[in-house]
Amino acid sequence: MDRLEAALKTHPGLKRPKNEDAVGGEATPWGGVYVVADGMGGHRTGEVASRLAVETVLARLSREEPPSPKDLLEALEEANGRIHREAQRPENRGMGTTCTVLVLDLPYALVAHVGDSRAYLLREGNLLQLTEDHSWVAERVRQGLLSPEEARTHRWRNVITNALGSFPQARVDLLGLKLRPGDTFLLCTDGLSGVLEERALKEVLAHFPPAEAAERLVALANEWGGPDNVSVAVIQVPEALPERQRPYALPLEAAKGEPVRLQVGEVPEELTTQVLEPAPKRGRVGWRDALLILLWVVVVVYILLNSLRTP
Repeated sequence: MDRLEAALKTHPGLKRPKNEDAVGGEATPWGGVYVVADGMGGHRTGEVASRLAVETVLARLSREEPPSPKDLLEALEEANGRIHREAQRPENRGMGTTCTVLVLDLPYALVAHVGDSRAYLLREGNLLQLTEDHSWVAERVRQGLLSPEEARTHRWRNVITNALGSFPQARVDLLGLKLRPGDTFLLCTDGLSGVLEERALKEVLAHFPPAEAAERLVALANEWGGPDNVSVAVIQVPEALPERQRPYALPLEAAKGEPVRLQVGEVPEELTTQVLEPAPKRGRVGWRDALLILLWVVVVVYILLNSLRTP
């Protein structure tokens, strides 16, 4: 294999009337850009949000010059702004989308991520989940309050805590790594990762080229019920990688192929969760409790006064 191979596939699944996912990609002289997005907010608004995300990112990054990590963040910020402006219309309330982007600037890779779509890396037979889900259950797993098994079946497993368009400012995870020959990436929406276990993903990616792997993964998700829209991008890098360095590559070279979390400029403040949870009870006493205590004191005092008056 002397060139990059990539395959894209999306399907509405077996239970949803429309497909609110979007997937896109483009090969470039320096590598390629690939995007998956899972829209939310209803049949029309979800579809629009995911399409806007993919179109904006590809238009911003698919050019002659390779993008920097800053360019990648700015592309997602631009997509966030477009979707957020659309979401201010009454008919578009609740509009938003996940978005996971892979930029291959050979011999390096950059991944930007918002939401609970995922990026995986198959390297030398091992499958690594590169992204962390921005979801209610994933946060509880990281806190040790839920097990991964409980998270897969929890009734709030589809509630995400970060999405493009939900807030004026995007909160984006950004990471990078130096590639190794034959590395294979999988980008997917939760219509795949929420249905198939990682061992099934690994088997398919390890034994089939990208075009056939994408077809098989979508087919397997539908065989297991197809409960949601499912979108995948499978990208395999060449065996022969170019020898070149980029200005941002110093920490990636130092990590010797391991993923590195990157920060560019000032990091926006962490946004509040989209899930409204019951506030913990504080030590303050409500007016109803105060009234009951007052009545109880009055009764006790009355009994004590009567007992004193009794000869």
